[in-house]
Amino acid sequence: MAFHIPEILSEESKNYRVSIRLLPDGLSFSGYNPTIKGSFFLSEERWKSSRPYAEELKECFFANECLAWDYQHLYIVQTDTDYTLVPWAFYLENEQDKLLRFNCGESDGKRVLANELRDEKVNLLYGMDHETYEFCQRSFSNPEFVHYLYALFPLWREKSKYELSRQVYGILSGGRMELACYQQGQLLFLNGFEVHSLNEMLYYILYVWKQHRWNVLSDPIHLLGDAAILRELIPALSTYIKHVETMVLPSEAYLMGPDVLRAPVDMVALYLLNN
Repeated sequence: MAFHIPEILSEESKNYRVSIRLLPDGLSFSGYNPTIKGSFFLSEERWKSSRPYAEELKECFFANECLAWDYQHLYIVQTDTDYTLVPWAFYLENEQDKLLRFNCGESDGKRVLANELRDEKVNLLYGMDHETYEFCQRSFSNPEFVHYLYALFPLWREKSKYELSRQVYGILSGGRMELACYQQGQLLFLNGFEVHSLNEMLYYILYVWKQHRWNVLSDPIHLLGDAAILRELIPALSTYIKHVETMVLPSEAYLMGPDVLRAPVDMVALYLLNN
């Protein structure tokens, strides 16, 4: 299946920042030229076979010549994987495997990768299928590997800087929920949970809220995820927490192009970095 891309991309590829977002059952290809208003595009492919992920990726790569072009910047974004945050004081590069295994369990067949979060003074460790990593490293042009949460930290930090109360952020996607809490630009908490029902979402949110003694009257939670899930979750959660809101994208995101409205927030945040 061929990706739908702008005609200008073949001539202007070196002016585009693009991302290959690795999904559990496929991938998405997106790009944006910061010098052209409305240039953001997004195309997605889902796989139905049970073949190993790396095999499907190879087939997709060779069927879409645009994936081999040279770009201004190319991100390989890993979703759906275990991760952990390691403070710089405890981080040793040659101990990455042990650190991830200690916090997340065995990671057989995984290449452990690290993203540095300078403002938080931590490294974000996560795993990627080893064969998939090797193929991406040798096939794509100068790829930068990032976890899908990577670009959200600057977004959350900036949104919380000038708020007196704690700001809680929740991302719901693919049977997982990530919860983060910032206070005036400082990361206080981050954790992920497997959730398969409304009751599980409510349980984990309220348990974390109680455990950390956050204020149900003044500390808001900003949610993002599937619209059908949020239609159920927001009114149910509002019974316990006063300020339950949907997460709002920065205003400059809407100038990127109409496709931004169907893009995951972490993808949009990635393109806004260093803009």
